Amino acid sequence: MIKHLVFSLIFFVSLSPIYAENSYFLPKTFLILPQESNVKIRWILPPEQRSSISVDKIHFVVDYKNEPLVVYENKLLFNPLKSYIVKLTQTVKDVICLDSGVLLFSDGINMGYLEMGKDSDVIPNVKLKVITKLPLADSKLFKGDNTVYAAGFNKKTKKYEVYLFNTQKSLFQKIVSFAEPVDALSGKEKHIFFSNGNVIKEYKEGKISIIYEHPRQKVEEIFYNKKTGLIYKTSNGAGIIKDKAALEFLQTENPLIFLKETSLYVFFSSVSGVLEIINIDDLRNFAFKVQKIVDIQQTF
Repeated sequence: MIKHLVFSLIFFVSLSPIYAENSYFLPKTFLILPQESNVKIRWILPPEQRSSISVDKIHFVVDYKNEPLVVYENKLLFNPLKSYIVKLTQTVKDVICLDSGVLLFSDGINMGYLEMGKDSDVIPNVKLKVITKLPLADSKLFKGDNTVYAAGFNKKTKKYEVYLFNTQKSLFQKIVSFAEPVDALSGKEKHIFFSNGNVIKEYKEGKISIIYEHPRQKVEEIFYNKKTGLIYKTSNGAGIIKDKAALEFLQTENPLIFLKETSLYVFFSSVSGVLEIINIDDLRNFAFKVQKIVDIQQTF
């Protein structure tokens, strides 16, 4: 039985963070969830009073222990829960972590994993142990449902090409070419979802169809797995898509998100806090259609 939406407002807007024993109020942040849902929230990393970290300088993933990992300025990898840090000898452009726990990095030319160096610096050095070369110059890595993709522009064909990593052969194999740029990408094997601007499209069995068009913002990231479905992120929020409609359950400034099985992890850069939204897949049991998404910049 499809449930109707009765919203519960989890976070309220505040001019400055207000701290309670087990709850936190974040500035300019709404998390809106159905009252009867099984969705729960918990802080993996409680917010700090202030943070100067810019989202442009970091990559955010969650490892096999469900602990946050942050790559800062493409050179430093640290775990804020365990307070350990390592220095990368090469500049990292992309980092992804599959639900299986496999952690992969790219320097824009090669894809591989990190290997500890033999030096004795105060901050240990790690280097990229190459698994395979990326298919195109400046290819970007994307995470799917236990699937690894690479996408980029082919200067010879003048097309934007998507490649699937073959784990048995340890190489990338092309699955499709598009005339338009690929901003974000996810999927399962050869069934993919990709975005260009504010539009999300599906590619399946050789056919392309529009899944969702955001009314006001560019779609910056897409995450997909079979259990949860399709999650998107913009510069001011995140939402879940079903039947070509969307519920934008999170509104905040410059979030970073990471989907792992049925948990969505949100990194709030302004306070360096990490929130886990548990059972996010339960939102698919509700009938929803958003007619209008409020612009947080105009609201506050």
